[in-house]
Amino acid sequence: MEICIFGQLVKVTMDTLISFSALLVSIIAFVTSIYFWKRSFRPIVTAMVKTHAAGNMGTAFDLEILNSGSLPAKNIRLYAEPEKVEPALGSDASQENRNRWLCCFEPKNAIAILHNNEKIRCSFGMSRENDQGFWKYKATIPITIKYEGWFGKVYTQTQVVQIIDSDSFTGFSWG
Repeated sequence: MEICIFGQLVKVTMDTLISFSALLVSIIAFVTSIYFWKRSFRPIVTAMVKTHAAGNMGTAFDLEILNSGSLPAKNIRLYAEPEKVEPALGSDASQENRNRWLCCFEPKNAIAILHNNEKIRCSFGMSRENDQGFWKYKATIPITIKYEGWFGKVYTQTQVVQIIDSDSFTGFSWG
């Protein structure tokens, strides 16, 4: 078979077609690997409500921030809209308790750096029977996490945290 390239007739053999196909597959694999490397070679910061202590009087919670990515994360900030936090609050949500348990959403409490595969915690209130604690049990709170990667790229991630016993997703366990 002959094809015209730049005004010249070039004879194409089966070996040339196989070589060209291999080159094309290699280029596609290379571009794909760069794409996935860029998506995975970064910090990945998430938040979770973790049980600090639980008993028959209530459950105390921590808010845990985890960087499960391959690079450190800098300037981590947590945001929660007050009108979306309000439905999750129990009867013990006094102003003093709000200042104590919701201060993680204040700008002054940004996390300067969190190394990859590291976590950091802060106390995050408690729940009691019949919504008598600071949080209503099983309530959800939409939050936004904003942070920088090691090379300055800014990431914004929204997620929902749930006020639930992290030792047992059903609320029942062998004590």
